Amino acid sequence: MSDDKVDKAFVDEDEEAPTPAPSEVGGKNWQTDSTKGLSTSEVEQSLEAWGRNEIEVESTPIYVLFLRQFTGFMPFLIELAAIISLAVQDYVDFAIVCGMLLVNGCLGFREEYHAKKSLDELANSIESSITVIRDGGKAIEIPTTELVPGDIVFLVGGTIMPADIKWLRGDVMSIDTAALTGEPIPRKYPCEEYGDVLLSGTTVKAGECYGQVTATGTNTEIGQAQADVMKDKAVKVESVFYQKIMFVVQAVILASLFMVIAVLLVLGLAYDGFTVAAKETVLSALSIMIAAIPIALPLVLQVNMALGAAFLAKHHNAIVTSIPALQDIASMSILCSDKTGTLTTAKMSIIPDSIHAADGFEKTDVLLFASLCSNPDKKDDPIDRATLQAFEKDEAGKKKLEDIGYKQESVIGFNPEVKRTIGFVRKKDGSMLTVAKGLPAKIIDTSAGGLDSGDIQFKCEKAGEKAFLAALEDKGKELSKAGYKTIAIAIYEGDAREADAPVFRFVGLLPMIDPPREDTALTINSLHHANISVKMITGDHQNVARETARLIGLGQNIHQGEDIRTTSNEQQKNEMIWQADGFAAVLPSDKREVVMTLRNVFGVVTGMTGDGVNDAPALSAAQVGIAVEGATDAAKNAADLILTEPGLGPIYGAVLESRRIFARVKSYVVYRIAASILLVLTLSIVIFVSGCAVDSLLVIVLALLNDISMIPVAYDNAQATAKPQLPKASKLVLVSFFFGVVHTSLALIVFFVIERNDHLSGNFSLKMCTRETRGFIWFYLILATEFMIFSARTGSFFWESAPSKYLVGSVLGTAVIGSLIASLSYGVTGANVGWVWLMNIVAFVVVDAAKVLFKSEIIHDAPGPIIVGDGLIEAEEERTDAKMYMEKKKRYGIHIESVLAPEDRYHNVEVVETKKSCFAQIFGGLRTLHVSNYGFIRKQQHHSATVAPPTTSAGTAGVAAMGAT
Repeated sequence: MSDDKVDKAFVDEDEEAPTPAPSEVGGKNWQTDSTKGLSTSEVEQSLEAWGRNEIEVESTPIYVLFLRQFTGFMPFLIELAAIISLAVQDYVDFAIVCGMLLVNGCLGFREEYHAKKSLDELANSIESSITVIRDGGKAIEIPTTELVPGDIVFLVGGTIMPADIKWLRGDVMSIDTAALTGEPIPRKYPCEEYGDVLLSGTTVKAGECYGQVTATGTNTEIGQAQADVMKDKAVKVESVFYQKIMFVVQAVILASLFMVIAVLLVLGLAYDGFTVAAKETVLSALSIMIAAIPIALPLVLQVNMALGAAFLAKHHNAIVTSIPALQDIASMSILCSDKTGTLTTAKMSIIPDSIHAADGFEKTDVLLFASLCSNPDKKDDPIDRATLQAFEKDEAGKKKLEDIGYKQESVIGFNPEVKRTIGFVRKKDGSMLTVAKGLPAKIIDTSAGGLDSGDIQFKCEKAGEKAFLAALEDKGKELSKAGYKTIAIAIYEGDAREADAPVFRFVGLLPMIDPPREDTALTINSLHHANISVKMITGDHQNVARETARLIGLGQNIHQGEDIRTTSNEQQKNEMIWQADGFAAVLPSDKREVVMTLRNVFGVVTGMTGDGVNDAPALSAAQVGIAVEGATDAAKNAADLILTEPGLGPIYGAVLESRRIFARVKSYVVYRIAASILLVLTLSIVIFVSGCAVDSLLVIVLALLNDISMIPVAYDNAQATAKPQLPKASKLVLVSFFFGVVHTSLALIVFFVIERNDHLSGNFSLKMCTRETRGFIWFYLILATEFMIFSARTGSFFWESAPSKYLVGSVLGTAVIGSLIASLSYGVTGANVGWVWLMNIVAFVVVDAAKVLFKSEIIHDAPGPIIVGDGLIEAEEERTDAKMYMEKKKRYGIHIESVLAPEDRYHNVEVVETKKSCFAQIFGGLRTLHVSNYGFIRKQQHHSATVAPPTTSAGTAGVAAMGAT
């Protein structure tokens, strides 16, 4: 038996294969004709008998989702306040606090439920597909969930096994079983040690074969175990930015608690509150604590993220596989892009007149032999598709095929390491012919560049003749400079598997043109405008890469992949990677090294596009792994972003929207921390100086109104910055403190100036602490906190970015409600209501102008230019090499400013237990403060992961479950 091809699965040659007993479709003894597949009626029978290829995952009950709104650090503090109110028998405040909890809980439940549904819809849209043979030999592509036992499937590199599949015919397969066994080295199938059944959840590393599905869903070897794991485990992911923000929020709350204790002691001891009005003293301190808690902050963050993820999928054809990926996309500085299918159309075409035939062959022969080494079932392979389409138009070639009677028996599929395919063809007279097709250097001599792992090693007849090699190299350069990708063809009379050192005859070069996509040049210019540098990384010839780069507006500094492997000086190699516009003739290991160098040595957030199993390591290494349209399961499983439309256009849209999402998030974080500081400092200092405490009921209502009125921030208009949005919290904290302290200072100036001069109508007196005074202070703080959002939401002057109508309506509505409460319930005169409006408008304008000065001159956080709209940006007609160089130099200066600290380059990933009791589900630690645990593919990588959707295919769910645990 040959080492590289097998026709039957290890049946003893001395014994006859057992005749299977009749059984139901897909049963133990069922065998499907591998050339015809199941019929439609048989598929229906099998589906009825065995069910869909799915593993059901228990979803969170609705009531648990609702009750979780009342758990967590901040809700527990509010609940503590309710208990204290009840303990001091203030039933009104108790009712208000409980109402505040209930309103926030209901809003949180509504928004989280809506977010969960949106993300579940995204997850269900990320469905793998596979090629099956059905209804008499038709090759069709179906979702993996529709596979049934008995189906004949075609497996290629990158496929994640969606079911248990018995190998029937084709290559000896290299299978990555690490997700199930933990073994890093791929196994060979079929073989005597491991058998011939490829288990669900494993991944095809190399090879192509046909197999029969033997089990699906929970009937697979590991299906039920996967289902059990997915019930008991979940993966919790928190972004670096989210962790920092929650740390700051908790620090502010902790500091506020010290202020609350100080207020309690001052009121109780300095102003005799413990003896005169102990109940009111406790409630006054308690209300300030409630005002300090930004209970709606997690809700606003999660809604922003979920709505953003849904928007990306709907409007930009880009699906994020985990919420933290949005941070990375917004922070991305460099994008390493594959060429074929991403920068180019992948619709390769062959110009027959450009075919180069070697001596003794005709152009028709080159195309004929190339077609005999192509697989008609590989509908997604651009080279095989182009070859077969061109041959279909070649009447002379088809006549020769019919006359000689060539019949393809099997093909060793393409392997990115060996860079060739081998076809085995039988002639009409019974003799064999072996055809090789692939990279010219590897067809001339398979040992070029070092011995590879291919089972068949060979040379062509003239591999040692310098004149032949020089002529071939000249022809290759001529074609590559014209933008052609060249494929070499060679043949061997006989079966090369049976020869020790076969010598092939060189047939010729098959040139293919793969033109750039129409929007590629515009998209690259737009990405450059967004300060994202693009590096082309391709396996094609250097000349082809340079010509493509010229056409799409990239620089010409294209290096060979070999330069990465042979440069011994580490510093020189790193500098080459940093300055390069791209790399050609790369190996999969080169892609990963480029990504890791940019990420770890230079510290910039790096993206990588890919579509095949050989791209998975680089996709996994990048902070933003991007599986392009038509990518394999392995590439999708390693990616953070899955594109459902060809080209780079969706990436540009995803970058802009991610930056807008983080602009909203950052503006709300600044606002909410500043509001807490303003309320706590103002109320506390007024108490320290005068002993006048605003009614606890009013303070609680103020906190409630603030939380409710800011919900529309998630739907606010936002601008995409031309610079990456980095996960740095320090400057956000400084801006928050600026707003909080300056607004506090202005408020105190207003109160104490009025106290001393008494220019207002009515009865304002801090010393007497009249009802109108308390209403006046409360109303001033209502307007100050509400108006603040219009300044906090912009990096520059407030008028340069119009807020959404929902946010304007919410703020004005809250201000009107505050006016009515102040005037009708607390006796604030109409004139004083007008004065409060006027003073807050003046304070708002002054603080907004001071904010711009503070950000630009003191903390050096000026917003910089913005990108208006989502449309692609036209490049200038005259772009000289000197101008492109200066633009690149400017971008790289911004890249250096965007370097992340080592601790900010990875997200926190934690596998947590999913308790089964109702109490444990509510309080057992699965409560995350953003929706990262809903509706996304789980990832097999160290820096991002999420839980699988409620219903998913066995293959994807299996890999996810086992990989996570």
